Amino acid sequence: MQTELVDQQIEKPSVEQGAPAHAPWILVILSLVASVPFWTVRYPVMIDYPNHLARWFVLFHMRDGAYHFANLYAAAWGPLPYITPDVLAYALQYCLPIYMVGKCVLSLGIILVALATYFFLKQVCPENIALASFGILMAMNPMYLMGSISYGFSIAFCLLALGLWVSYCKAPKVITAVGIVCSLILVYFTHLMGFIVAGLVMGVYGLFQEQRWKRVGTLAVLSLPTLLILAYNPVHGGGGPLFAYAGVTVWGKLTNLLFPLRLYSFKQDLISFAGLACLIFLVLKKRPALTLQPVWLAVCFILLVVYFAAPGQYGAVGGYFDVRFLPFFYLFLLPLFRFNRVPRYLYIGLALLVLFRVARVEKTYIVHRRELKQLNASFEAIPRNVKVLPLVYLPRNGTMDRGDIHFLEYGVIQRGFLDPMLFHIQGVQPIRLIGSPYCPNVFCNAAEGPEEVDWQQIANSYDFLWVHSDPEITPFASRIGDVIFSDDSATIYRVRHTQPN
Repeated sequence: MQTELVDQQIEKPSVEQGAPAHAPWILVILSLVASVPFWTVRYPVMIDYPNHLARWFVLFHMRDGAYHFANLYAAAWGPLPYITPDVLAYALQYCLPIYMVGKCVLSLGIILVALATYFFLKQVCPENIALASFGILMAMNPMYLMGSISYGFSIAFCLLALGLWVSYCKAPKVITAVGIVCSLILVYFTHLMGFIVAGLVMGVYGLFQEQRWKRVGTLAVLSLPTLLILAYNPVHGGGGPLFAYAGVTVWGKLTNLLFPLRLYSFKQDLISFAGLACLIFLVLKKRPALTLQPVWLAVCFILLVVYFAAPGQYGAVGGYFDVRFLPFFYLFLLPLFRFNRVPRYLYIGLALLVLFRVARVEKTYIVHRRELKQLNASFEAIPRNVKVLPLVYLPRNGTMDRGDIHFLEYGVIQRGFLDPMLFHIQGVQPIRLIGSPYCPNVFCNAAEGPEEVDWQQIANSYDFLWVHSDPEITPFASRIGDVIFSDDSATIYRVRHTQPN
């Protein structure tokens, strides 16, 4: 394809030819449908979601006399780079109960990415705007479905910043420049990954403009407020080596290229991959008029290089570091080839893939509904407002459909439990532990390497143990506690604070 074809787009066909596909209300309806699974069950099957929900609840009720949260937690608000969902959830609790707040936040994460994809395409490639529903697929990526809420929001704010930057490069305006500054600050306060990608792509796009160095200089000035905030509040990796490449292989990198499209099983993955492959095959077979946009080719190439060079782990808390670049990479493929008119089969096919993904998420939530409800019954065996340490087996692989790993955090909301596994990483979450409770690692996870845990200190720090899915922990828990409740899902130990000689 000839680069010179870009200049021929002056005589491109009217965008109204595909008007039905361009109507934003279709995208809104699809994004609302994609939010349905969050509302049909009480406990969405998302690994980290209960932990985030409980933290929001604790922050809002820190001074509530009905709870004893101040005995273990203290608020740590500040200019943190993952704080946007916390602020939003805190504000929503003034008018909504916590479970509804959580569902609103989860839904907003999908809707914002869908609308931001629409806005982004409208700025960079309006002819392709009918492909915006692909943004819903990327919003429902495995990281978000596992509960990485800040990361999901950052995709939307990154696309917003990029759309504004493209608009500014076409027609510089003060109001657009102000919008870029605000959007960069917003994406920084949401997730560092979105901020990194936004800065990288905006810089590449600026280099492809006629006044490239002027544009890059302008970008540096507009980024300065956010960079000053970053310098004021450096982010820590949570301990351990900063970058961890252990286990990273070329084959693993290649197979993980499809990570953003994965679901809960290999069979579901195959259906998604086959659906996209069919759409690509139809495009190649029918050969609609396409125009290559070199700037987005460069962006996609650079992101791909960054992905292959990135480690799998950042510090102790930045898991899945490299694959977090991939949803952005796929979204930037959307304007890579400019259609004269998006074929009807293409946007219909994308809509069907969205509906399939929603159906699979909904089915997974319903399948696990009874299991999670049974876990909830164990909370009644534990008194209110006591210190409870969860001991849960964490498998190395296949955890995407686990809603039980942080399930005890629902007890924080329902029974006021003081749970040290509530995420409290310094410089990441706006909460910290007080009173020097014993934590064997940064996550307070005593089930990981129990033979290396000081169980006497566990006994001195906590009142009850909540053991789930980990038969290997039984000998260690029995040393310091007595069973007061047991069923097929959980075992509760009352800790003996005075240990026998």
